[in-house]
Amino acid sequence: MLWPLKVALAVAACYLLWAGWYTHHHPVRSLAYSSSFFQGRPGGSEAISRFSPTANGTVGYDGQFFLYVALDPAGARPYLDNAAYRYGRPLYPLVARAAALGRAPAVPWTLLLVGIGAVTAAAFALATLLAGEGASPWYGALAGAYPGLFLGVSHDLSEPLAYGLVAVGLLARRRTLLGAAAVFALAGLTRETTLLFPLVLGLWLALADRRRRDGLLVLAVSIVPWLALKAGLAVWLGSFGTPAQAHVEPVPLLGLVRQWPWNDYDVQELLAVVFPGLLALAVVWWATRRLSFELCLLAANVLVLVLLLPKLSYVNYLASGRIASGVVVAFVLCVPALTRSGAVAKLWLPVALWLLPWYSVLPEAMRR
Repeated sequence: MLWPLKVALAVAACYLLWAGWYTHHHPVRSLAYSSSFFQGRPGGSEAISRFSPTANGTVGYDGQFFLYVALDPAGARPYLDNAAYRYGRPLYPLVARAAALGRAPAVPWTLLLVGIGAVTAAAFALATLLAGEGASPWYGALAGAYPGLFLGVSHDLSEPLAYGLVAVGLLARRRTLLGAAAVFALAGLTRETTLLFPLVLGLWLALADRRRRDGLLVLAVSIVPWLALKAGLAVWLGSFGTPAQAHVEPVPLLGLVRQWPWNDYDVQELLAVVFPGLLALAVVWWATRRLSFELCLLAANVLVLVLLLPKLSYVNYLASGRIASGVVVAFVLCVPALTRSGAVAKLWLPVALWLLPWYSVLPEAMRR
C-alpha cells in the first residue's frame, strides 16, 4: 500500500504545482473556456449570467457546459448546445456542485479539484492493482502522465472523473463484484464510453469464465442506470441527445481519413492516438499469445475509441486524445503480463508515443 500511495502523491503533487501556477496567473474560471455565445442566451439563470465569459470571442469549449450545469443544474438547459447530450453526463458537474456546497463562486475551484482528485485516485488504484500482480506500481502513474487526461483536468472535462471511477471499479472488483459494478455505473453516468469496461467484464464472466449470473449482474448494475437516465432525458427533453460525434464509423480509421488533406493536428493524432493504440494491442498480443480479459478490454477500447472514432472526434488532439484515455487505462492492466513475459522494453514503445503530445500540451496549458 505504501508504494501505490507514493505514486498517487507524486501525481497529485505534479498536478497541484501546475494548478498553483495556473491559478496564480489566470482566473480559475478560465479553465472552463466559457463563451458569450452560450452564456449570453436569455436563460434567466442568475448564477450562470453572473460569470464573465473567458473564451475571447470564440464559441468556447465543452467545459463551459459542465460549469453551467454545476452552477445551476435545472436552469442550465437554455445555455447548453445539446441539452439531452450534456445532461447525459451529469455526475461530474453535480459532484463539483456538492463539493462547493452549492456556492457558485467555489464551483470553478471544485471542478478543478475534482479532476485532480480523480486522476490521483486513478493512479493509486492502478498502482495498487499492479503491485498486487507483482509489477512496478509506478506504471500506474501513466494515468496521471497521459496528456489526454491532463487536458481533461485543464479544460474542466469529465474524462478524469470517469476513468478515475473506472480504475477504482477495477480495484473494487478484487473484493466485491457488486461494488465494482456500482462504481462502473457511476463512471457511465460521467462518460458513457467507460461502459466498455463493464461490458467486456460482464461478457468475459458470462462466456469465458462461465459465470453467467455474475456476468449478468455486472451488466445490469453498471449499464441499466445509464439506460434509465437516457430514457428519462428522452421523456423530459424529447431527445436521447446523441450527437454526430457519438456515432462510430463503419470502416476503421475512416474518421481520420475524412479529415484529408491532413494538417499538423491530424499528424499529431496519427502519432499520439492511432499508432500507440495499435502498437499497444500488437505488443500485448505478441507478448502473451493468448486471449485474456485484459487483452479483450484493450482491444474493445482500441476498436471503439481509436479505429471507429468519427470525423468530428478526430478534429484535434484535445478531442481524440482525451477520448482515447480508456485505451491507456486498459493497457496499464496488461503491464503485469508484459513484465512476466519479459517484454518490458517493448512496453515503452506505445508509452513513448502516448507521452509525445506534452511538447504542445504543456506550453498551451501554461499560457491559456
